[in-house]
Amino acid sequence: MTYRFHTDSDPAAIDAFVTASDQNTLFQCHEWASVKEDSWDSVLVSVTEEEKIVGTALVLIRPVILGRTMFYIPRGPVMDWHNKELVTFMLDHLTELARKKHAMVVRFDPNVIYRCFDIREKDQEHEIQNAEVIEFLKQYGAEHKGFTKRIEEATQPRFNIIMHVDENWKDRLAKNTRQSIRTAEKRGAECYEGPEYIPDLRTALHFTETRQGIALRNEQYFRHMAEVYGDRCIIMVAKLNFERETERLKNELELAQKQLADAGSKKERARLEKLIENDEKDIRWLAESQQAEGTNEVVLCGKMVICNSKRMEFVNMGNNTAYMRVRANYWLYSKCLERCAEWKIPVCSFGGVEGTLDDGLTQFKSAWPVDVEEYIGEFNLVLNRPVYLLFSKLYPVLLKTAARLRSRK
Repeated sequence: MTYRFHTDSDPAAIDAFVTASDQNTLFQCHEWASVKEDSWDSVLVSVTEEEKIVGTALVLIRPVILGRTMFYIPRGPVMDWHNKELVTFMLDHLTELARKKHAMVVRFDPNVIYRCFDIREKDQEHEIQNAEVIEFLKQYGAEHKGFTKRIEEATQPRFNIIMHVDENWKDRLAKNTRQSIRTAEKRGAECYEGPEYIPDLRTALHFTETRQGIALRNEQYFRHMAEVYGDRCIIMVAKLNFERETERLKNELELAQKQLADAGSKKERARLEKLIENDEKDIRWLAESQQAEGTNEVVLCGKMVICNSKRMEFVNMGNNTAYMRVRANYWLYSKCLERCAEWKIPVCSFGGVEGTLDDGLTQFKSAWPVDVEEYIGEFNLVLNRPVYLLFSKLYPVLLKTAARLRSRK
C-alpha cells in the first residue's frame, strides 16, 4: 500500500473524516486549533491512500524551554489503530515533522476505548478492548503514561462520561432526576441563552474556581470560542430573580389560603396546609438570600457547549452550590440535551471525571443514563530526553503560573 503524508490538509476534509470516524472528537476538528491559538501554534496533517484520507491529526505546537517545542495531539491522531502499517507511517512522519520543528516530545492520547460500560455497573468487571494497540505503541517506542485515574495525572482525563441521545431520551431518566428538573422549574430558575450571557457564565465558573481552588479561563477566551464555533456553540445560564419568585409565591400563597377556607376533605386541607407552610418558608429564604447577596438576581449555574453533527461536548460548567436546593444544574443539563435531540446529535459528552468514579461530579453525572468511556491513555514519543526531563519537572509549575495569570485577567 502507498501512503502519502500531507501538512497542507483541507480543514473541511479533515473535519469530515473525523466526524465520520468512530473516534469522532471536537478536539481533532480544525476549530480547536483556533480556540488554542493564543498559546499554541498548530498544523493539520493527514495521510492518504490513493487520494483518500485514511488518517488525520490536529497537532498543537507550543514553545517550551531551551528553544524546544512540544507536539501535542489531543484525543488523536484519528485512524485505524489496528492497521500497524498505517500507524507506523503516521507516527514516523509526525516524528520527522516534530524534529524539524525542534520538538522534544510528541504527546498524544488517542480517542481509543479501553473499556466502556454503563455507570451503574462501575463496580463490575468489564471487557478490555484495544490492549494490542497499547502493546504495539510500546513496541514502536512510545512511552505509555499508564492507566491513570486522577484527572491531574494526564493532559486529558482518561475517563469520560457520555450519554446516547435520541427523541426518547427523557423516558430513560431516573425518577429522582426528573424530580430535580421539575424542582428547578418550580423554584423560579430562569434560563437564558446567547453570547451576551458570557459574563454570567464567567460568574458561574468563578464559584467552581473558589470551591476547587483552581483558575479557569477568562471571559475573553469564551468570547473567542463563541466566535469560532458560531451556531454550534451554546451558552446557557440559569438565574434566580428574588423579587419575581417572591411575587409568584405570594400569589400562590394567597390563593392557597382562600382555597383552604373552603376546603372540604381532610386530604385537601392537609395538602393546602403543607403548600402554605412551604411557600411561607420559601418566601423567608428568598428574603434572607436577597439580603445576603445585596442584589435582586443571582447566577445559579452556567454552561458552554460545542458540537459537530455527531457529538455534543460539554466543555465548561459552573455551579453556585449555595443554591443547590433550586436544582438548576439538572435543569440546564436537560436544556442542552433537548438541543442535542433537536439537532439529532446521537452522542453527548458530559466531560471527564476522576477514574475512581466516586467523586461528587461523577455522582451528579451518574444521575443520568450515561456510560463511562475509559481510554487507552496518554503516550509520549520522546525526541530529546534531557530537555524532556527538565520540562517534566518545570511544566506543572508553568501550568499553575499560567492559571494564576488567567485568573487575574
